[in-house]
Amino acid sequence: MPGRIILIVTLGIALSFSAALGQDVAGLIRSIDGQQQSIQTLTAHFSQKKETALVKSPLVSSGTVRYKRPNRIYWHYDRPEATEIALDGKKMVIYSPERGQAEQYTLSRGHRLTQVLEPLTAIFQKTFAQLEEDYTLSYDGVEGDRLHRFGLIPKEARLRKFMIRVDLWIDKTSGAVLRFEMLEANGDRLILKFTNLQINPPLTDDDLQIRTHPSVRVQEQGGP
Repeated sequence: MPGRIILIVTLGIALSFSAALGQDVAGLIRSIDGQQQSIQTLTAHFSQKKETALVKSPLVSSGTVRYKRPNRIYWHYDRPEATEIALDGKKMVIYSPERGQAEQYTLSRGHRLTQVLEPLTAIFQKTFAQLEEDYTLSYDGVEGDRLHRFGLIPKEARLRKFMIRVDLWIDKTSGAVLRFEMLEANGDRLILKFTNLQINPPLTDDDLQIRTHPSVRVQEQGGP
C-alpha cells in the first residue's frame, strides 16, 4: 500500500511567478489565474504513466477525476486495479473494492503525507501568485498552438525531497491543466494527461465521496 500511495499522491504540480519573466508573461499568468479561479467544478479522464528503475516497463493506469472547490478531489482508477481516492482537505480515504480494504489518513499540518499531497492539491486549488514563494517558474512558450508550457523547480528543501522538476501544459482556452511530467527526486518520472474535460458541471459533495461496502471497515492509519 505505501508504494501505491506514493504513486498516487506524487502527481503533484505547482506554479509560481517571477517579475523577472517580463510584463508579457506576467499578464499571461494573471489571465491563467483568472481562468482557473472561475473553475468551480471539473471532471476529466486521466491517463498516468510512471517510469521507474524498479521495473522494466512503465506502470500505466487510468481513470476519472472530479473536483469541487475549495478542496474536494475524487480519483477513480479503473486500471490496473479499481481504486478510489477522496480528499477533503482534512483527510484522505483510499478504497480498494476488489481487496475489500479501506484506509483513512488524517492530513494534519506538518504530517509527511500532507506535505507530499500539497503539490497534488495545488493542481486544482492554488494560483501562480499563491505559490510564488515555493517554486521558480520558466515559461517555455506555446506548444501546438493550444498549450502554454511552463517549467517549475521547487525552492524549498521539503519539496526537493520529492521532486526535482515539473513540466506543465495549460490549455489556452480554459486555463485547465492538460498534462504534466514530473521528475522525482529518486529519478523516477511521472506523466499525467487529462482528456474529456468538463468545466463547471453540476457536482455535489456526495459525488466526491467514497461509499464502501457495508462489510468493509475503514482503518485509520497513523504515520510521522
